[in-house]
Amino acid sequence: MVSDTYFPTDAECLLKSLLIIEMPKTFEEFGLRFLYPDNWQWVPEDDSNSATLQLPSGGFCSLLLNNSDQTNEQVVQAIATSLGAEYGQIESDPLDITQFFSNGLAVDLEFYYLDLLIISRVVVTQISGDRFVFQLQAESRDFEANQLVFDAIFKQLRDSSTADSES
Repeated sequence: MVSDTYFPTDAECLLKSLLIIEMPKTFEEFGLRFLYPDNWQWVPEDDSNSATLQLPSGGFCSLLLNNSDQTNEQVVQAIATSLGAEYGQIESDPLDITQFFSNGLAVDLEFYYLDLLIISRVVVTQISGDRFVFQLQAESRDFEANQLVFDAIFKQLRDSSTADSES
């Protein structure tokens, strides 16, 4: 007998336990699906291949469907160059991609704006055959405060891409 009972995933439980909210919102675009805090605001983009979620503290989480011919390194370098043109010196710290996904490239780009340290984490990976670029950016204290939420979003995406590859 099939039950209609819904059991949340580990990532959904983690996200709900981290936030003092009744119901998280669901992002469903570009073949991706994940929960995010209900106090984050989805900002529509002119480009139909991208989306941005604004954090209440002023940071953001953006994603871009990017199937260009650029390498992952070139994509990250273009973002770093753009940030450098606007904010000056950028420090780049490569991260182990396996903490996010099984393949791709992950880098923390750090810079100062008005005496505040800004962290811009860029993660480039393949999900269900498409390349996505994720950019998570916030002032360092806000970034750290939202770190577990960012991790829960990546876990949901990783779990769903693993489920896609198994089916």
